[in-house]
Amino acid sequence: MSPSNDRLEFHTRRSVEATTVWLHGQGADSEDLIPILKNLTGSRELGLRYLAPNAPMRRLRANGNRPGRAWYDMAASESDEPDAESLNESHNRLTELLDTEQQAMPTSRTLIGGFSQGGAMALHTGLQYPRQLAGIIVLSGELLDPETLSERIHTANAQTPILMIHGEEDELIPVEEARENRDTLRGLGLQVDWHELPLAHEISMDTVEIVDQWIQARLKEQGVTGNRDD
Repeated sequence: MSPSNDRLEFHTRRSVEATTVWLHGQGADSEDLIPILKNLTGSRELGLRYLAPNAPMRRLRANGNRPGRAWYDMAASESDEPDAESLNESHNRLTELLDTEQQAMPTSRTLIGGFSQGGAMALHTGLQYPRQLAGIIVLSGELLDPETLSERIHTANAQTPILMIHGEEDELIPVEEARENRDTLRGLGLQVDWHELPLAHEISMDTVEIVDQWIQARLKEQGVTGNRDD
């Protein structure tokens, strides 16, 4: 396991057959994802590289202008929409990370996912990425800028499977909003596997189990079996 100021990276087996990129939520960092990754017990046997980059430190209007790690500032000046500059900065950074990773691992064997703001960022970047990904995972996340989504989806990921898991008691992103986001995605022909759980804005072991099984299914579709010798 190799944590740093920039990112967390570790391999589940010596022979790596796929990559999963994980994005933390606002105010957290990559190490907050370790308990989730350690409990993906089935998919980790396939031989995965976990990449969990840290979001930049920035002053957040939504947090009283106090500093914190965030992929974007949610409370843009005079607007309820994300700050476009910080959103684009993170989008470009994650696109570069995927570009770098594809030099060693085909993007068809790469998934991107995250929790809360990280889930929103995974969806935002994943759908616009110009090479096909194996899947996108959105845990308690939201759809950013849905009005322009149809213009931004790249054809390479117009059929990429999406897993969305949301808490029925989520106080930060109400489940009704998440359902609308799901319906928007489905209305554009995207494949959304939807799960509602009796949770607030959080992740449970039930969440992890669903994610674990879904990752296994997506990667096995790409020929990842975990049968290579270490």
